[in-house]
Amino acid sequence: MNILYFILPAFLMIIVSIYLYYYIARAISISKINVKKKRVKLIIIAIVIIIMYFSLRDLGVGVVAVLHIITISLLMDLINYIFKLVGRRRNITFYKWKIVYNSGIVPIIVSVIILAYGYWNMNNIVESDYMIYTNKDIREEGYRVAMISDLHYGTVMNSEKLQKACAEIEKSAPDMVVLCGDIVDEKTNLEQMQEVAEILGSIKSKFGVFYVYGNHDDARYSSIPSYTKGELWNELSSNNIRVLVDQSYEINDEFIIIGRDDEGFSKEEGRKSSEDLIANIDKNKIILLLDHQPSNLDENSFLGYDLQLSGHTHKGQIWPCGLISELFNFNELEYGYEKIGNYEVIVSSGISGWNYPIRTGSKSEYLIVDIKNKV
Repeated sequence: MNILYFILPAFLMIIVSIYLYYYIARAISISKINVKKKRVKLIIIAIVIIIMYFSLRDLGVGVVAVLHIITISLLMDLINYIFKLVGRRRNITFYKWKIVYNSGIVPIIVSVIILAYGYWNMNNIVESDYMIYTNKDIREEGYRVAMISDLHYGTVMNSEKLQKACAEIEKSAPDMVVLCGDIVDEKTNLEQMQEVAEILGSIKSKFGVFYVYGNHDDARYSSIPSYTKGELWNELSSNNIRVLVDQSYEINDEFIIIGRDDEGFSKEEGRKSSEDLIANIDKNKIILLLDHQPSNLDENSFLGYDLQLSGHTHKGQIWPCGLISELFNFNELEYGYEKIGNYEVIVSSGISGWNYPIRTGSKSEYLIVDIKNKV
C-alpha cells in the first residue's frame, strides 16, 4: 500500500507532464515555430519542468490551477474531436475554432475565472441553520448551539475575518459555542495559534466555548511543528475554552456534551469507544456528541446519542472532490443532515479551507443549531 502511495502520484505526474508538453507545443505552433526542432523541444521541456516544480513544491494553488487548465483542455479536446468528425462528414473546416483550440487560451481564461470565484466563495462565510426537535424534557426555550469547524487558521482566515464572523455568531445569541476540530494546522505558527485561541475564547455565549481536536490540530503532518500539543491545550484552556478529550460536560442537569478525541489525533494513545463514552450517561438527558470526523454513525445511533456535530470533510472544498468522496464513500456522511432512527447527524463544510484559499465545491459556513421541545 505504501508503494502505491508513491507510484500512483508519480505516474499521474508523468501523465500530466506529457500532456502539458503537447498543450504548450500546440499553442507555440500557431506562431509558425517548428516545434519539432530539438532546441524548441528542449525549451518546451524546460517550461514543463518549471511549471511542475512550482506547482508541486508546496502543493499550493499552482497545482490546482494546472489541474483546472488540464481538465478544461481535455474537455476542449473532446469538442475538437467532435468537430473533426462533423468536418469530415460534411467537408467543413472550422477555422476559427481551430485557432481558438490551438491557442490554448480558453482553458487558461476559464481556469482564472473559476479560481477567482473560488477565492471569493472561500471568503464569503454564510450561516447555515438547523432545527432539531426532541421528546426529551428540556427547558421551554430550548438550546441554541453555534458550531465552527475546519478553520485552519492562517491558510485563508485572518484575525479581521474571524472577528467579523464571531461578531455575527454573537448576534444569534448562542447558548454555547462548539469548535469541532482543525481550528489550526501545519501552517499555523505559534503566534497565530495563540491569536485564534484568544479570538474564539472571547465569543460571548451563556454556557461557554467547547473544543474537540481534529486530525490537523497538533500539526502532525509537519516535520517541524510550530507548537506542541501541550502548548495548544494550555492556550485553549487559558482562554476559557473547555477542551473535551473523551470527556463529558453537563448543563442545567438536562443537557450533556460529549467530546470525542479525533480518530487521527489519538492514534498513538487510542480513544474511547462510543459505547464507553456514553456508558454512565443518563439517557433521559439530551446528549450532544462532538466528533471532528463523521464516524461510527450506525453504531452511535443505537447507543442513545441524540445529535452529533462533525466537520472534517469540507464537502470536498474543490470540485469535484466532494462528488468523488461520495462516490467512493470516503466519509460516512459527506455533508449536511441525516437521521438514523432517533439519532441525528449534521456535518459542516467548515468555516474556511485547508491548504488552498479556494473553494469551488462547497460553501464556507458556521452552523446555528436550535434544539427545541417537540410540540
